[in-house]
Amino acid sequence: MKELRFEYVMRLDFSPMVSKHRFTLKCIPHSDERQKVSELEVVAYPREFISEAEDAFGNHCIYGHAEGMHDHFSFRVTGKAATGLAPWEHAKEDHLIGIYRYQTEYTRPGPCIRKFADSFSFTPEMTAYDKAFTFMTGLYRSFQYVPYVTGIHTTAEEAMALGKGVCQDYSHILLSLCRMEGIPCRYVVGMLIGEGASHAWVEICSEGRWIALDPTNNLVVDDQHIKISAGRDYQDCIINQGIFTGQTRQTQQILVSVKETENQHSAPKTRSWRESSFRR
Repeated sequence: MKELRFEYVMRLDFSPMVSKHRFTLKCIPHSDERQKVSELEVVAYPREFISEAEDAFGNHCIYGHAEGMHDHFSFRVTGKAATGLAPWEHAKEDHLIGIYRYQTEYTRPGPCIRKFADSFSFTPEMTAYDKAFTFMTGLYRSFQYVPYVTGIHTTAEEAMALGKGVCQDYSHILLSLCRMEGIPCRYVVGMLIGEGASHAWVEICSEGRWIALDPTNNLVVDDQHIKISAGRDYQDCIINQGIFTGQTRQTQQILVSVKETENQHSAPKTRSWRESSFRR
């Protein structure tokens, strides 16, 4: 178990200014069986109209609407997370997680993934976890971590054909392989101890339990990861989505920092709104 202090900052600058800006944020970690979030504070600008709700996958969403002209959009999320509280999450009934068995546009296998899958052989007694872990280890040995060769729209098959990519690609390929075996599995976005950008990994359902695997680093997720959201693939977990009126150029800056703290017993703060060594 660790106590981690986290900060997630994103800023979009617009030149010239924009208006009628509607946005959805999935940037807030929430408490579950594996982690407990406290001292949570969210700062956003502009925030003329703000509401909060859960999406169909149980992710916490912030919905905002800014009518007036503005030259930038930003948010900052800070807090603490006690991680590694449990080795897994309990899964819901089979009929409620069936959606995670099906391939998506990002994970649909082609000849490269099918050829890779055919290189594995499984015995009848192997669990879903055994199969997923075997896939993960094989992928880690065969796939090369290389930034900037793929993008947010790259599919699992396209990345597999390249033989290299980043955490999003590792995760989509592992999802594709697991779903070929009928294993329910989720794409996860979160933060990893250290500094940099957001990170992606996979949760697979085995014997009624969601177990988290980080294929980019070839490990079972324990207490160094903070989960933000989960869904069928990257598209369900986009941290910031929005539309606005105006012809503009936009530049984006992101800062993610996760650091271990000394375990201090303090009461959680109320959330407030104000204006203003691993592979990733």
